[in-house]
Amino acid sequence: MFRMELSQHAGTSKIYVDFPDEPQPRRELLTLLICDIWNQEDFCLSEIARAEAGATVLNLYNNLVSMRLYPDGRAIIYDLYDENDEPAHTELTLAEAKQLILDWLDAKAKWQAEHGPLNDGTVPDSR
Repeated sequence: MFRMELSQHAGTSKIYVDFPDEPQPRRELLTLLICDIWNQEDFCLSEIARAEAGATVLNLYNNLVSMRLYPDGRAIIYDLYDENDEPAHTELTLAEAKQLILDWLDAKAKWQAEHGPLNDGTVPDSR
């Protein structure tokens, strides 16, 4: 699916995630999405399931991006801080969004198994 690279800077407890094979702005928006759903992955997956069942979800946002989910199978990620008339955005299918989150959970678990657990209060730094 999406190749992600995880890293950690010396002296920090934050995991940095990157999607090096993706073009901009998609690369940054995927990174920001992962930052925004940190420790809220189950909630995000439940909202995707609602959209798969026919609901439109327009209020799935946190601090960095907004993800809108549509029953026709689209998931659109918008940059909350892009002040252009048409903010930076990228589109995924609901299936891709779901798999992205599942892959992230797997990658995060593997990282923590190799490097030790993170403090519960940390979030990945994206920029």
